[in-house]
Amino acid sequence: MAAAEIVGTLLAWTPFLAGGFMWNILISLVAMAIGTVLGAVLARLRLSGRKSLAHTSLVVTELTRNIPTFVFLFYLAFLIPAEFEISGQIHVFPAWLKAALALSVAVVGFVSDNLFVAWQHWRDHNHAAALLFIPSWTMYLLIIVMASSTASVIGVGEIVSRCNIIIAAVGGDETMLWVYAYAICYFFVFCFPLNWAMGHVKKRLLARVSAASSQKSGE
Repeated sequence: MAAAEIVGTLLAWTPFLAGGFMWNILISLVAMAIGTVLGAVLARLRLSGRKSLAHTSLVVTELTRNIPTFVFLFYLAFLIPAEFEISGQIHVFPAWLKAALALSVAVVGFVSDNLFVAWQHWRDHNHAAALLFIPSWTMYLLIIVMASSTASVIGVGEIVSRCNIIIAAVGGDETMLWVYAYAICYFFVFCFPLNWAMGHVKKRLLARVSAASSQKSGE
């Protein structure tokens, strides 16, 4: 295919791919929301004065950090029915929500560990160190965004799934390479600015932590 033809094809399918990428973003945000709430609960319980609660929450955290999300995605796809009935009405359980639930498992472990440390720093009035949780959380969101492409294996119409549709419609090995490269650009354009910004924020917070440590040492 000529360069002009490739560009024309990509532009023609851009709205279709952009719509798919919005599913990636939605899945990632829902996964982060669910995982953050549950992870915060575990982190809070780990700070509990009751040893039984602290130990149980630590065990649950360890489990969530060691469950492969890709395998769990298939598990949920088969475990949760596509449709269920409530009061005589049929409701659909969307595949994208199954993907979000699967990805949220890893988020639970991440938030439990990192928020646990952040709250300890906050209690010690080391606020800059505690605020390091924010850039870390945002960077983990970017990891989840990239991992959200696995949702294609259970039929979610996210960007990778739509790339396959385009390739099947247009055909050609050369088209496949360009379509996938174009999809990579979506992830790069979304992730790079946030990663750069959070890296800058983290650097400034670490400088404040270092300055605070030096001040305490000098007292």
